Amino acid sequence: MNGGTVPKICFVDLDGTLLSVSSEKLFLKRLLRKRILSPHGLLRFLLSYALHPLRTLREGKGWNRTYLVNISPETAEAEARKLGEELVRKKLYSWTAASIRELSGAGSKIVILSASLEYIAGVVGKELSADLVFASIPEIINGRFSGNLTELRPWGKNKAILMKQICEKEGTNFENCIAVGDSWADRFIMKQCGSAIAVCPDGRLRKLAESKGWKIIKGSHIRWA
Repeated sequence: MNGGTVPKICFVDLDGTLLSVSSEKLFLKRLLRKRILSPHGLLRFLLSYALHPLRTLREGKGWNRTYLVNISPETAEAEARKLGEELVRKKLYSWTAASIRELSGAGSKIVILSASLEYIAGVVGKELSADLVFASIPEIINGRFSGNLTELRPWGKNKAILMKQICEKEGTNFENCIAVGDSWADRFIMKQCGSAIAVCPDGRLRKLAESKGWKIIKGSHIRWA
C-alpha cells in the first residue's frame, strides 16, 4: 500500500480482493458435488432469479439464498467453514493479504465487508486477524434456512451504510480510512474514504481508479512505509 499516514480503519472486500475467486459460487458447486444440494433445490434457486428480475437488478444476485433451503444449518456451516479453510490455503492473494497484515501491524483496524456467507468470510477474517467481519448471515426460522438474510447484506451502497456506522462507533471520519476493493460495486466505499486501492479491478472500476488517482495493484505487495 502506498506510503503515508497509517489509516485508522481499512475496509477490505473479500471475493476478488483477498480471494482470487467467488467464494459462494464455489460453495454452491461444492454442495452440488457432494449431493448436499439436490437438483430440485438448484432449480428452485435459479427460478427465483427469473421470478424476481427487478430485485436482482436492484440488490444484485446475492440476495438469493434459496439454495440453502432444505439443507440443515449445521451441515451448511460445516461445509462452508471447510471451504473457507481451503480458500485460505489455495486462493488467498498472498500479496493483498501481506499488505493487510502490514497495515494491521502498523495499527490499522481491519474490517472485512463481504456479501459472501459469514461462515466463509469469518474463516478468512480469522486468518488475517481481522478486527471485524461483516458478511451475509442466512436467516434461520424454526431450525431451517428461510432463503433470506437476517441483516443488511454488505454489497454496493449497503457497504457505505455499514462503513458510516463503524466510523461513528470508532469516532473517526472517512478521510482517516482506506477502502480496498476489486469491483464496480465497491465504488461506494472507495469514493468516500480518504484513500483507496483497486485490486485487479474490473473495467469500470479501473477507469474510476485512474481518474481518481487511486493505487491499482495486481500481483504485488504494496508496502505501507
